[in-house]
Amino acid sequence: MRTLLINCTIIIFACFLSSCNIVAGVAYVVSPDPEQIALYELPQKKTVVFVDDRHNIMHPSRLKSIVADKITSELLGRDLVVDMISPRDAMRYADSQDRNGSILTIGAIGRAVGASVVIYVEITTFIMSVDGHNPAPLAGCSVRVVDVEAREQLFPDPDSIEAAFKVKAALHRVDPHQISSVSESRKLSTTLADKLGDAVAKLFYTHTTGRLGENLERK
Repeated sequence: MRTLLINCTIIIFACFLSSCNIVAGVAYVVSPDPEQIALYELPQKKTVVFVDDRHNIMHPSRLKSIVADKITSELLGRDLVVDMISPRDAMRYADSQDRNGSILTIGAIGRAVGASVVIYVEITTFIMSVDGHNPAPLAGCSVRVVDVEAREQLFPDPDSIEAAFKVKAALHRVDPHQISSVSESRKLSTTLADKLGDAVAKLFYTHTTGRLGENLERK
């Protein structure tokens, strides 16, 4: 009789744990993903994205355009800014001045292309691997938003500790073959540049983060 009672107790306890797991699982699924609130709301003024790689961190240089185009398309596609100038116009102008040995200010770049606001992105990191063998694609940049007409920085707040907001992007579960093959490495660089641009654009609109997004990325 005692053995029977013990077995029944074990079965009931196991069922209780199982039901708890089911409830927890259901709660996880139905609860919304956490959100990241937009860090800054861009003004509705004529805007241009300028990606600066003065230290030649990105190779090849066409990757700058991928970052800038991604930011521009995301902002336009989400109606965050309705009037944007092609970032390639700004980069072409800056390149022409660089050949003349001129050092341009952010304001000068904006005025040259007729922009009232410049989203200035300075590349700080862009690597495929730390040791040359194991893939660890990582990109980083600093971001500032400058009002050309008022000649003032809008984001981050000029009174904040950081002069620029730092953004990072990384790729996970990368096959080592992708950094040893020239063609695959080129594709990987393009994907990383695109992801960095996406991360910068996310500064300016509320988006979901965390559990579901991370799990999908890792699959």
